[in-house]
Amino acid sequence: MRVTNNLMSNSVMGNLQRNFERIIELQKAVASGKKLSKPSDDPIGVGDALEFRTRISSIDQYGRNIKYGRSWLNITDSTLGSVDNLLIRAKELAVYQASETSSDVTRDIAAEELKNIYDQVVQLANTSSGGRYLFAGHQSDAAPYSRDASYNATYSGDSGDIQIIIGEGIDMAVNASGDSVFDSDVNVFDILRDLKDGLENNDTAAIANQVEQLDTAMDQVLNQRAKVGSRLNRLEATQNHWETFKLTTQELLNETEDADLVAAMTDLQGMETAYQAALSAAASVIQPNLMQFLR
Repeated sequence: MRVTNNLMSNSVMGNLQRNFERIIELQKAVASGKKLSKPSDDPIGVGDALEFRTRISSIDQYGRNIKYGRSWLNITDSTLGSVDNLLIRAKELAVYQASETSSDVTRDIAAEELKNIYDQVVQLANTSSGGRYLFAGHQSDAAPYSRDASYNATYSGDSGDIQIIIGEGIDMAVNASGDSVFDSDVNVFDILRDLKDGLENNDTAAIANQVEQLDTAMDQVLNQRAKVGSRLNRLEATQNHWETFKLTTQELLNETEDADLVAAMTDLQGMETAYQAALSAAASVIQPNLMQFLR
């Protein structure tokens, strides 16, 4: 095959173009710190990187859900603790006022305190966070409890669970419905009302009857609080798992798409040196041929 001047020039220019393109690629890698800038760089690597990014995005969403759930459960736990303290105080009043050492005067005073305790429990049962009522079930956009003038409480919520997704195909309830907290084994509000009535009527037998009922009510609240605690523990363990898993996935992503900067800079310097040498060589080949053409 005869090598013409045109063929020689095209070959030299083609090599120069390829070297220049490689320099551009290395410059991009050094500037961005990434070795993958387009799918053609490494189709398998780009696919892996996309999968890792999708996985990290899912983990971040699980983390936000868990943060929301932990906030909800922490407020619930604190609220149930306050309810328990009020029930303890109600029992103290019942035990003391059921004794013969108390009088109608002390019972009237205790009845006024019981009214406040009752209303405080109603207020706690209507606790909200972020515009959602904790103990209303799915009806969380409205206060679940109200009472009439005779201290009869009405529940307008339901038994629905508020679920959060904490993993692929894994969800968990983060709420305790009002009927499970205040009206499962016994009705907390009925007990407080009956105790108030006993105190107002100076009825020691009716007062004494509420002591055991209050013990049951406290156990009921504590059982729900224990469930809240176990859910908090699960969310904490799950959060720790996802944080570790995210670190591992991030490392894999970095290994897949991050450039070795030392190697890239070394290659760039080598390519630039080779390119300058190729330019000099090309000039020595193309210039005489051009002069011959002009003659």
